Amino acid sequence: MPIVSAYKSDTGRRRRRNEDFVWVNESTSLFIVADGMGGHEAGEVASQMAATTVGELITSELKVKTEPILPAIVTQMIIEAVEEANKTVYHAAKEAGQKRHMGTTIVVALVRSSVAYISHVGDARAYLVRGSTLMQLTQDDSWKVQFGTQESRSKFDIPEGKFEHILTKAIGQDATLNPSFTEVKLTPGDWLLLCSDGLWNMVEDNQILTELQKADDNPTQAVDALIAAANEGGGKDNISVAAIKILPSENV
Repeated sequence: MPIVSAYKSDTGRRRRRNEDFVWVNESTSLFIVADGMGGHEAGEVASQMAATTVGELITSELKVKTEPILPAIVTQMIIEAVEEANKTVYHAAKEAGQKRHMGTTIVVALVRSSVAYISHVGDARAYLVRGSTLMQLTQDDSWKVQFGTQESRSKFDIPEGKFEHILTKAIGQDATLNPSFTEVKLTPGDWLLLCSDGLWNMVEDNQILTELQKADDNPTQAVDALIAAANEGGGKDNISVAAIKILPSENV
């Protein structure tokens, strides 16, 4: 299935350095967005290390497999690559003697035929736009999502808003990791969007949808417009976006 894509990472208006990292291999339709954490350049190292590890492992596996790859093998390939990235970052932090382990969120999408295979850790997100609908494909690994209901807050006597932004899962925080995974069937006209929280924390869903619809088949326009919107909304964090448009076959 033919696709066009674009990606970009921006420091935003409040941060001194960019701890996000985007890794893309367009020849294999592999897209990765990582958002590092840890401070003192640790987040920058973690995001690049994790994204590069995942990207290189998956592309090297795809190169050596000459026969058609079954969906189950693709799934295993991606999950194992993310698990390996976790080990790499975790051990790098230990070797550096860090008291607070550097870490990173990540979202990975591999597009093969008419399917997007997606894995994520933390609150980096994947969205699908189909027609006039924006669908969030990933569920944040955060306290807010998992424990932020009124029932949970009442049970543990926790004020509303407390701990909302704490992640319950991130690459490099523990020796083992169970990354989330999903897959989605793609159709011509769809947009697949990967982003760090610097986008979705600053831009409402309806604006994300509008900017993708306005971009038509131009992913560069989409990426630039979304980053501009995040900065106009405050730009409180680094902003990374990868936009993939699924084209009709006759557009090739």
